[in-house]
Amino acid sequence: MSKTFTSHQVRQTFVDYFKKQGHTSVPSSSLIPENDPTLLFANAGMNQFKNTFIGVEKRDYNRAVSVQKCVRAGGKHNDLENVGFTARHHTFFEMLGNFSFGNYFKKDAIHFAWELLTKDYGIPKEKLYITVFETDDEAADIWHKQEGVPKDRIFRLKEDNFWRMGDVGPCGPSTEIFFDHGPKAGRESDPFKGIVSGEDRFVEIWNLVFMQFYEKSPGVMDPLPKPSVDTGSGLERVTAALQGKFNNYDTDLFAPMIEKACKISGVDYVTDLEVLKKNSSIAEKTAALRVLADHSRAAGFLIADGALPSNEGRGYVLRRILRRAIRFGHKLNSQKSIMPGMVDSLIEHMGTAYPELKQRREHVLSTVRDEEERFLVTLDQGTQILNDELKTSLSRGQKILPGEVVFKLYDTYGFPADLTQVIAHEQGLKIDEQGFEKHMDEARHKAKASWKGQSVASDEKHLLELSQKVKQKSGATEFTGYDHMSASAQVLALSDGQQEVKELKAGEKGFVILNTSPFYAEGGGQIGDQGQLNGEHAVHASIFNTTQQNSVYLHHLEMTQGVLKAGDKVQVQVSTPDRRNTMANHSATHLMHAALRKVLGTHVGQAGSVVDPTRLRFDFTHNKAMTSEEIDKVEQLVNEQIGQALNVEAQVMPHKKALESGAMALFGEKYGDQVRVLRMGDFSTELCGGTHVTNTSQIRVFKIISETGVSSGVRRIEAVTGDVGIRYLMGGLQDSLSARKVSGLPSSLNDIMTSGGNELAHFIEKKKEEIKNFEKEIKKIQGSQINIDELAAKAAKFTSRSGVAGKLLTLSLDLDDRDVLAQVTDHLKNKIQSGIVVVVGKGEQSHPIIVSVSKDLTGDHKAGDLLKEIASIMGGKGGGRPDFAQGAAPQREKLPEAFEKIQAQFKLN
Repeated sequence: MSKTFTSHQVRQTFVDYFKKQGHTSVPSSSLIPENDPTLLFANAGMNQFKNTFIGVEKRDYNRAVSVQKCVRAGGKHNDLENVGFTARHHTFFEMLGNFSFGNYFKKDAIHFAWELLTKDYGIPKEKLYITVFETDDEAADIWHKQEGVPKDRIFRLKEDNFWRMGDVGPCGPSTEIFFDHGPKAGRESDPFKGIVSGEDRFVEIWNLVFMQFYEKSPGVMDPLPKPSVDTGSGLERVTAALQGKFNNYDTDLFAPMIEKACKISGVDYVTDLEVLKKNSSIAEKTAALRVLADHSRAAGFLIADGALPSNEGRGYVLRRILRRAIRFGHKLNSQKSIMPGMVDSLIEHMGTAYPELKQRREHVLSTVRDEEERFLVTLDQGTQILNDELKTSLSRGQKILPGEVVFKLYDTYGFPADLTQVIAHEQGLKIDEQGFEKHMDEARHKAKASWKGQSVASDEKHLLELSQKVKQKSGATEFTGYDHMSASAQVLALSDGQQEVKELKAGEKGFVILNTSPFYAEGGGQIGDQGQLNGEHAVHASIFNTTQQNSVYLHHLEMTQGVLKAGDKVQVQVSTPDRRNTMANHSATHLMHAALRKVLGTHVGQAGSVVDPTRLRFDFTHNKAMTSEEIDKVEQLVNEQIGQALNVEAQVMPHKKALESGAMALFGEKYGDQVRVLRMGDFSTELCGGTHVTNTSQIRVFKIISETGVSSGVRRIEAVTGDVGIRYLMGGLQDSLSARKVSGLPSSLNDIMTSGGNELAHFIEKKKEEIKNFEKEIKKIQGSQINIDELAAKAAKFTSRSGVAGKLLTLSLDLDDRDVLAQVTDHLKNKIQSGIVVVVGKGEQSHPIIVSVSKDLTGDHKAGDLLKEIASIMGGKGGGRPDFAQGAAPQREKLPEAFEKIQAQFKLN
């Protein structure tokens, strides 16, 4: 290849080529899919075009090109255990793709791919091989006759060359392009055998799917009237080919993160295959660096797109990725924080291609730092407990770690199951996955046991297919709710939640789809409208929620009288008081968002919201609690805008024009080519499809009732407006008038307790923060008052088994704080230079134990072994590294016996 491409050039060359071929460049969608319950994360370029391919969404173009952010780390695409240990497994990757929606087909798709690869990228034709579906003579002929590919380089396959969207839907044959990395990359020289066996030498770099059939049922297919094309080419694989790298991790896509990790950890990145084969220690470090590089990419992009670490769903996948990376980083260097620096390097490297990384930099980094701090608190302790359990299992001849233990580590110490699996695998054991899942299910059941709410038991797939069917036949639901609260409508379809039905009777719950509706469908944080449905012949139903699938509105209802049938004409009425209160809360949310950015800074961004008739809840990115002064300022700014009676104006315009006009777009939200811009004077301008007041004066009043933390780097405000806000303030006023001052309390606290509202909560938060700071100062003072020189002088000399001269110091201190004890131990070790320091503190029920060994003595005396001896005598346990270990024990009265046994191991001078 005559030209070397950077990864940025590979990406841009792909987009530029297809733009020249009449394709519209479409930005990557968020990694968090919108309105697609079948997906955990975006995992292919076609995800955002799915509804276009199946005919329920129309676009103003029929050719598209995109570079899609993808994550595969859950469900059937769970590659996590292989990441870092193979050349091409990743959690995060970029998918280059070109698409035809009923426009061009096989001839053009094949020509485009071949021309781009061999001319624009300059890949030699002799480096490429082709596969086609076994009966797709048309594609094979195009490759040979049109593009001149020799027949002996075209292979017919069955299993891997036919694509289906699902059990029912578009499907068709595919053709794949493979790149030959050469004999150094694999043993198999026969390309057909290499491709079939998955030999690393021959790597798929592009897959072209030809959607030419519609599968009505398994094996029953009809030709599509307008066949389409969906292609996917992995940027990482193409970049490796163009940069002459066999391993994706050795390309410039990963180099900045790996270089940063090497600099922080002091570890070298070795890529020589012969060295890696011969030296397992070096191979482990190289794998760890690759894991960190991959996971820093996945974590950075997921957090930027709105995911947050948690113990459920997407948040749990993110937490698994982060904690797996943190553990590998801890193994490289237990004293340095590696992950945040790598994510910062990612932001710098890819922030131009993906501006959301730079826009949310502080939030991303604070989330990573916080998760690392949380996990490291329990990592050593959890690892020790796990190692003890593993030894117990091995001593009993068991090869499987019980699910109960795996769950305990997850529930108590934050160990994701697959991290436990990695550590167990290193000891030659497997984990009881079924047992773990059983305990997880029991925990979920307990968490949900107290929850009750009105709903319809429904099949998500059925509702998705029903909405698609209705949209194909009658189009999207016409929403009239911006201007009207009632409407005359026709019933297009009915469902009992499990299947489509012709009628719903009194006492039954279900869904009704109408041709037009004033009911707002849940979205953008605003709840779905409630109201009434009335029809002829005394038909009456209560609508208790409204949602949507594919722009088709699903009205959740309970029949109270009569029989509702498909095709009926009905009258529907939104609950006016609820809607008006919801509009006030939604508009106040916009004003508060703008106020927060003015008071706290422009780093503030929406991380989630709920708007209903009673209150508003707003989650936002900020890494510390707001002060009472900041809360007061936000309230003041919002109420000023309410008092100014600003007109609220909505305007529909092109997405690009809206952003250029200063409108704020929210992360995680999907916007079409035309967007609705909501403006409140010069104070707030946002993209929003929700319902709002027409003038800010209709909000009447705004009051924050709580400000709390949700997760790392995310705060939550709850507030009230309108009637609820007035009642809240009146209640607070009445309380303050009748409140009595408490004797003996400072006057300032009495003032706070009798002022109503949330002043007391602010006061307590402030005092808690002050107490934390005092505690930190006390710890410093405690440590600084200990005479290190005096204590170090008590150390006794000894000679180790290998002849190294050292000193042993055993101490009992009346301190409970581990941080202070660890600091003292460290100072003492540095003072005696070569030696062993054992310190036992004094707690209320359990007493901390810390052992530190200088590096030159760890060959003969390991800190973890010494600690276990002491802890076992005192009825406790613990563990750690060869140079540092910690634990705890309850029986302090046995301390002299423990020290005597340790001292007896050394020939003390």
